[in-house]
Amino acid sequence: MAEPVTTVAGGWAGIKIAPLVAGFAGAVVSLSYVRQLTRWQMCMALASGALCAAYLTPFVRHFTNFPAELENGIAFLVGVSAMNLVPGLIKLSERFRDNPERYVRLPGEGRE
Repeated sequence: MAEPVTTVAGGWAGIKIAPLVAGFAGAVVSLSYVRQLTRWQMCMALASGALCAAYLTPFVRHFTNFPAELENGIAFLVGVSAMNLVPGLIKLSERFRDNPERYVRLPGEGRE
């Protein structure tokens, strides 16, 4: 039997509602341990948690082969970790921008 899919706004953004809500809940839990954020930062952390969960949960499931029944749990965990995940990804992209040769090897080049 096919998995039922409920999407936001008829699917125009490709976002399923359940992982979005689970990611939001994870972000709420994560915020309960952070004290020094402004209201704006809190709102952005909640949005980041929800959106990261909505878009990254299918990616995680694809590469880990977790069953569909665990999708909301994965989304919750992504939502919890999004406040740390997003800054880490930004830092990694800045390092890549500053020195892409460190991360990209052309065919025929050996390891140094």
